[in-house]
Amino acid sequence: MKMCECGRSPTQYCVGWHDLSHEEWQTRKIIAEAKLRAELLSQEYEQFVAKQKPS
Repeated sequence: MKMCECGRSPTQYCVGWHDLSHEEWQTRKIIAEAKLRAELLSQEYEQFVAKQKPS
């Protein structure tokens, strides 16, 4: 996978977002950020629950 040159990718690699309109890019960016936050919260919750379980 090649490196992103346009700066629109949510990662450092090209995901084809360079051809999107500004509105489409903003929408996909918001969705990608929300998914990342949800995954991080899920991991944090799993760690919290694991600590709460009695041994």
